[in-house]
Amino acid sequence: MTPTPWLRNGDTIRLFGGVRDDLGISRIGWVDVDASNPARIKGVSAQPVLDLGAPGMFDDNGVILGDVLEVSQDELRLYYVGFQLVEKAKFLAFTGVAISRDRGDTFQRYAPTPILDRCPEGSFIGALHSIAPLPEGGYRAWIARGRGWQELGGRKYPQYDSWTLTSADGLRFENASATRIITPNEDEYRIGRPRANQLPDGTWELRATSDTLSKQYAAFRFTSPDGVSFTRTDETEIPRGAPGSWDGEMTCYPAHLTAPDGTRYLFYNGNDMGRTGVGAARWKE
Repeated sequence: MTPTPWLRNGDTIRLFGGVRDDLGISRIGWVDVDASNPARIKGVSAQPVLDLGAPGMFDDNGVILGDVLEVSQDELRLYYVGFQLVEKAKFLAFTGVAISRDRGDTFQRYAPTPILDRCPEGSFIGALHSIAPLPEGGYRAWIARGRGWQELGGRKYPQYDSWTLTSADGLRFENASATRIITPNEDEYRIGRPRANQLPDGTWELRATSDTLSKQYAAFRFTSPDGVSFTRTDETEIPRGAPGSWDGEMTCYPAHLTAPDGTRYLFYNGNDMGRTGVGAARWKE
C-alpha cells in the first residue's frame, strides 16, 4: 500500500511500501526494480525495514509510507504514518520518521513519538505524504489532516483533506502554520495522500486520491506555480484497467519518479487500495 519510489542508484529504483499481514496490520518493506524497466524485479526485502512501534506508542498497530527523503549519501529519511487503535474511534494516524545510514537496508526510529501530532484541524489524522527541500533552505511538506468520520453502508470511514507547511530541518513542524490546499468537492468526503514534485520549469504538480459518497476511489493531478496554490485538472492519468483486471476497479495513490534516462513514471496501487498489487505507468508526451 502507498508505494513510494526512491532512486537508490543509477540502475535501481527501490519501492518502499506498506505490506499487510493476515490481520491487515502493515509493516514497511521494499521491492527493488530495474530503473530502465520497472517491470523487472531485482530484489525483495526479506523482512520489514520498519516494524510496529512499542506497545502504547502512536505506531503500535501498523505503519505505511509517507515519503522517502535523501538528505545526504549516508542519511535517508523515511517519513511514515503510524496507526493506533483506541476505544472510542476507529483509529488514530500520525507521522513519524525513521533514518537509514546504509542506503535503505535498515532504519532506526528518530523518536518513539510523532513529529506531526494532533491539532484542532487534525484531531484524528496528521499524515505527511511528501516533503521536498526548498531552494532558500528548509523543507516544504504536503500532508493530510482528518478530524471526522463518514458513515457509509454501516461502516465508518475517515474524512480528511490536504494541507502544506514548512520546516527548517524537516523534523520539527509547527502545526499552526499549515495552509489548507485541497478540499473534497461536493461528491467527495475525503481527498488525501498529496504527493508533490517540482517540474524543470520551477512549477509544481501534485497528485491526490479521493473517495466519493458512492465509494469511487480515484486519483487526480493538480498544478501550482509555487507548491501552495493548486488547481485541479480533469486529466485521467491512470485509467482503470479492463473489467476483472487487477486495477479494473481502482487506480490510486500514484507516486512520481523521474528515472536516470529521463523517463517519468507513476507507481500506483490497484483494486482495494493495494490488495491486488502495485503497477507502473510510463509518462507519454
